[in-house]
Amino acid sequence: MFDTAGQLYFPDKGLNPMDHPFWIPEFVRDTIVVNGRSWPYLQVDPKRYRFMMINGSNARFYRLSLDKNVPMYVIGTDGGYLDSPVRVTSLVIGPGERYQLIIDLGKYAGKTLLMTNTGRTPFPKGTATLWITKITK
Repeated sequence: MFDTAGQLYFPDKGLNPMDHPFWIPEFVRDTIVVNGRSWPYLQVDPKRYRFMMINGSNARFYRLSLDKNVPMYVIGTDGGYLDSPVRVTSLVIGPGERYQLIIDLGKYAGKTLLMTNTGRTPFPKGTATLWITKITK
């Protein structure tokens, strides 16, 4: 959520100002930010990449997937590295959770891929939220 000057807006008063003056549980608004950018894109080379992801949202769950059925390989979680990579086509990541992924983009030279979020808020039965990130070369 942004104010009229384009700055990130987060209320300065909590729901219970006497006990928790700044605590705003489940602050869910209309814009998802990735690495400080809304509606981001990432220009990449056609090769394998390691992505380290953390869900910094205080209430939102994400269900991430890549179009064209591009697989992702989970190699690590909050608990550390896995014994072997796990192939997934979508990944549910909750608030504060971390994942390390390998995504092989070698076969997609000159193509644009979309990473989408179809997670619901509140999770798992709330309103579907579509969010798209471009990965392009």
